[in-house]
Amino acid sequence: MPRLILGLLALLFATAAAAQTKFPFRLNWTASGEHSAYFVAKEKGFYREEGLDVEILDGSGSGTVLQLAANGSSPVIQADAATMMRGVTSGMPVKAVAVPLQISPSAFIYRAESPRPTKVSEVKGMRIAMSVGDSGMAIFTAFLGKIGLKPDDVQLITVSSTAAKDQAMLSKQADALIGFFMDQGVRLEPQTGVKIGYTRLYDLAGVNALSSAIIVNTDWLKEPRNEDALRRFLRASQRGWQYAMENRAEAAQIFFKEKPGIPLAISRGTLDGAMTLIRTEHSKGMPMLASAVEDWRDTQQLLANYAGLKPLPDVNAYYTNAYLSDAPYLPKK
Repeated sequence: MPRLILGLLALLFATAAAAQTKFPFRLNWTASGEHSAYFVAKEKGFYREEGLDVEILDGSGSGTVLQLAANGSSPVIQADAATMMRGVTSGMPVKAVAVPLQISPSAFIYRAESPRPTKVSEVKGMRIAMSVGDSGMAIFTAFLGKIGLKPDDVQLITVSSTAAKDQAMLSKQADALIGFFMDQGVRLEPQTGVKIGYTRLYDLAGVNALSSAIIVNTDWLKEPRNEDALRRFLRASQRGWQYAMENRAEAAQIFFKEKPGIPLAISRGTLDGAMTLIRTEHSKGMPMLASAVEDWRDTQQLLANYAGLKPLPDVNAYYTNAYLSDAPYLPKK
């Protein structure tokens, strides 16, 4: 009898596993502490409860993964909102369906022994490291425009990867790199022993834009079963972000369990930094990951004024909150 019960239980578990819908989700870069919420949703069974077998895939820059979304290779991604907006205006079939990071984390990251720039007048003539497909390029171009400079007024050092970008700054080939204050600003010092400083673009010139968004291929979304899977994925992800926000230490431990190559303290610091960016004044009180139309208008205006974006008459072309759920983000009965 016990063997029969065990056999039935094994069959039930196998049936449940087979019923899970595979759902690949590609990140903007290699997974870091800022992505902890997705690993929380997976570890805590939030995706499984929604009938999803989510595979979290590394990316290689917002520009690159946006192309993968547009051509259907990776129809659901996380990437930079400003980069996506340029794609939409050029005809890419993509749209943001959630915005985890709504305040720009972009910053000049530099060696603390050579703190530059700490004021606008120091920017001209700098050697700035950027990587191919770098999500920071759009907002950096807007930053330059706002302070009255052009890309030609700085020396851009373009490299192939984040690691190469970090190395260009560390080896003094570049005066600074454009990165995220809660990424390079947190991890490089304990990793390398070099004291690191940073200056946020917002602090220098008041430049802000919506940052990392969950983006989908709109042609893929036309299929009803894909729309249903997306709603379930987003609901579980909202739950993951909420849980990670309220349980930071546990969330960092979960991420560390999955990515032990990144020290726990770095993952926790990156996560803490990301959690300061999930709401704007306009989106306070809205469901987790929902974005406000005012922030899309402000981001478009910034990019149109200073980065050559051709504005669209209706910013709803860029985004929708329609696939998100209200709290407490539990599976539908």
